[in-house]
Amino acid sequence: MWKNIIQVLMAGVGTLGFTLFFSVNKKHVAAATFGGLLSWTIYLVVYHITESIFLGNMIASMIVCLWSELMARKLKAPTNIFMIPGIIPLLPGGTLYYTMEAMLQRNKKVFVQKGLETVMITVGIVAGIVAVSVILVYFFTLLKKYKENLNSKLTC
Repeated sequence: MWKNIIQVLMAGVGTLGFTLFFSVNKKHVAAATFGGLLSWTIYLVVYHITESIFLGNMIASMIVCLWSELMARKLKAPTNIFMIPGIIPLLPGGTLYYTMEAMLQRNKKVFVQKGLETVMITVGIVAGIVAVSVILVYFFTLLKKYKENLNSKLTC
């Protein structure tokens, strides 16, 4: 339990560091940092339930994508300000390191294992972002058409 709490707190600290490094506007730092806390928390919960790094990363990135869209609209800022720091804790830095280390040591078994793990994490993150982005574009297109249709009926 404490291990997970420490991981979430460190994800927040790391995310805060990236928001400061990327010079995120001070009024957006808290929301951007919360995205990193949120992503790692969701990842841990889903991973403990499913034991799937793919699902954990996909669902966490989906939630962060939704969070980013909501914050962007609420705070009138670009989505990337919240999206990029939000996915920082999910990035497969450790597994990529171990993949490269195994490659340099010519350890094919570990190289393939860690390489596949790195790919699964990356594809999970991308799949989550793409899925939510496509759904949101479709939703907002329908919403726009509905509003236009409603306005045309009101003007008649």
